[in-house]
Amino acid sequence: MLIGLVAACTDSVDTPPPRPQFPKWHPQQPRPADRDEQAVGAALTALDFCELIDLAAYDRRKAGDTRPVTREPKVRDGRKTCTLLRDGYEALVYVQDMDPSHAWLRNDGAVVDLGGVKAYQVETRRDGGVSGCAITVPVSFQRAIGFELGPQSRSKDCGLLRDFATAGAAKLSRDLVYPPDGQDSGRVGACADWVSTSKGENCDPAVDAQVPTGAELVLAAGAADPNVECAVFREAVKKTFGPGFEPIATPGSCYFVEPQHRLQIEAGATANGGAPGQWLADPNKTYKDHHQTSFSGNPGVTFRSTDDREFSLYVSPLGSLDAVGHVRLTITPERERGIDDWDRSKAVTAVDVAKARAVMELAMATHFRTAR
Repeated sequence: MLIGLVAACTDSVDTPPPRPQFPKWHPQQPRPADRDEQAVGAALTALDFCELIDLAAYDRRKAGDTRPVTREPKVRDGRKTCTLLRDGYEALVYVQDMDPSHAWLRNDGAVVDLGGVKAYQVETRRDGGVSGCAITVPVSFQRAIGFELGPQSRSKDCGLLRDFATAGAAKLSRDLVYPPDGQDSGRVGACADWVSTSKGENCDPAVDAQVPTGAELVLAAGAADPNVECAVFREAVKKTFGPGFEPIATPGSCYFVEPQHRLQIEAGATANGGAPGQWLADPNKTYKDHHQTSFSGNPGVTFRSTDDREFSLYVSPLGSLDAVGHVRLTITPERERGIDDWDRSKAVTAVDVAKARAVMELAMATHFRTAR
């Protein structure tokens, strides 16, 4: 009897309570349909890519150079391409059928209007100057026609390439291109601004959700639905970072995204995650600059990634850094959309760190001020 009692007491002390289990959330909004793959493929097969390099555009830009130019068609890896050559060897402009595996890269480009045709532009910068430009004209979710300045082009200015791309886009049939506001990917709404290689299948624009009262209930609701996590931070992010940041829901996390891609915010409030104290201890030294702090009376931890690319805040609304579950915020500066700048530092700024702290303080004061 005594042995059984001791065993029962030992079990009650050493066996932790079971972790709560929540069903995995999946995006629920309908996905847009892509164009017929065979029809798009047939249209590109029939297309004369050299006709897309407008010689009148070259004449406007040649600046008195009288050397002859030719358009040279080729097929590379089964895809058509054409190069504008001067004197038979100086590559000035390329036009090509883009490989579908690069479709997600258009998310890095700034959206531009080529005379009523949607396109994406990326300007490359190195050593303080512009070193190249590329413009992509989507023709389906996966297929696109690419315009790019060649290595022998005197100017690397995107304005030069825009002349060629606008003239070329005008020669494409209207049913092959997209209007400036056209749906040219599987990403819905603000999901198009998410810095991710995802095709959009695991993202929904966040919808309004009720934040329950009480820390345990909030964490449980957040674990079951990222829309609740977005709701915890929505007003605080809008007030601090501005209305340009829109929330999106993904499995297990909320993101606040903006069209320029200069900064991305990841947020959560969940019973599924670990205790904030785990990040303070950080036994594998994955992060740096660990600091124990508090937000609206709730114990928390702040830290950075070793490359200074991220700044994170983890807070316990349960009164202890060792309690399982947390409220978190991570800010990450990103490469600005449309600019491939090799020199620009991506480190988190002191201004954004201060804003992140203000967001967490406001969110905790708003949703976790009730007695635990």
